[in-house]
Amino acid sequence: MPGSHCVVIPFFNRVSQVRTCLESLLAQALTDTEFLLVDDASTEPLDALQSLLGQAAVNLISHPANEGVAAARNSALHWCRQRGHALAIMIDSDCSPGPDFITTHVTLHAAIPDAACIGAAIVGQGSTLWARIDGLASWVHAAPHYPQHDVESPYHLPTTNFSVKMNALPEREFVFDERLITGEDCLLIREYRQHSRRVVFSPQPVIYHRDRDRLRDVIRHHYKWGHHQYFVQLGRDISPHVFNPVYRVLFLLCFLPAWIFYALMGATLNILPWLRTTPRNIVFAPAIYVLWLFKGVAVMEAAVRPRAVMRRPRQRIRYRVFDGVSGAAYEEMAEAPLRGS
Repeated sequence: MPGSHCVVIPFFNRVSQVRTCLESLLAQALTDTEFLLVDDASTEPLDALQSLLGQAAVNLISHPANEGVAAARNSALHWCRQRGHALAIMIDSDCSPGPDFITTHVTLHAAIPDAACIGAAIVGQGSTLWARIDGLASWVHAAPHYPQHDVESPYHLPTTNFSVKMNALPEREFVFDERLITGEDCLLIREYRQHSRRVVFSPQPVIYHRDRDRLRDVIRHHYKWGHHQYFVQLGRDISPHVFNPVYRVLFLLCFLPAWIFYALMGATLNILPWLRTTPRNIVFAPAIYVLWLFKGVAVMEAAVRPRAVMRRPRQRIRYRVFDGVSGAAYEEMAEAPLRGS
């Protein structure tokens, strides 16, 4: 019988990290916990996962082509619906769960029955200065020193440590917007808030994220985040006008002279919460400001060529199912027609 909740791990390559994450989660599984690995068409062999796939609670689905993290999460939610799960718990493959990760998410939803979704704390880890900067820039909305609260401001809860009631999901198959390379979780949280659904942050459970150790990787990641800011925060949730040539020209004429101030405001809002607990974090303020300057450039690029910085979404949710218990190869193709947008 399928369990009432499923822990979802989407991944593209990083197979050894997936195994480490899954092993930690298996050690804290409840009697009704299922696990779903979502392989977004990895180019690495999955041999390291074979022994874990033989366990009845561990499942694997695979995309025929690389579709992005939003598509991986949509496929996972479709699978969870098919299995009748009440709760989907999400963690990224480059993370390590803290103790009682699963139990705490399940308990929180039982204690807060009107919460549509719950996001929890993320602690960045890394061995370099750039990893520290990446963590400060990435996890300001999920810092473990925040008390439990309803999310009104800031707007964002990362799906890196996230759980959602299946009956609270929007009534469509494509829950996350697959056009977005980053920020699909921002858009969903904004949708919940606009429809007066309760969104909750909790300081527990904590997960530990492997932050980016190299400068170029940090810049590349935050540059991509600038793209979705044009579409989501500055574009009223991907309203049609963000693709209109006249609007885009007017937007650039207004944004370009404000670019430096945009970066200054973003960096200030980014660093202030960290200063309340660790004042010496002020030394990272110039680096955070530079990252926001790059985000501003990405905003302008998205305005210049919006469709070029987006993915082409699938017309159907399609994935192959692997039967790890019997050892059969990928044996099914599940499809769901587009329903809603």
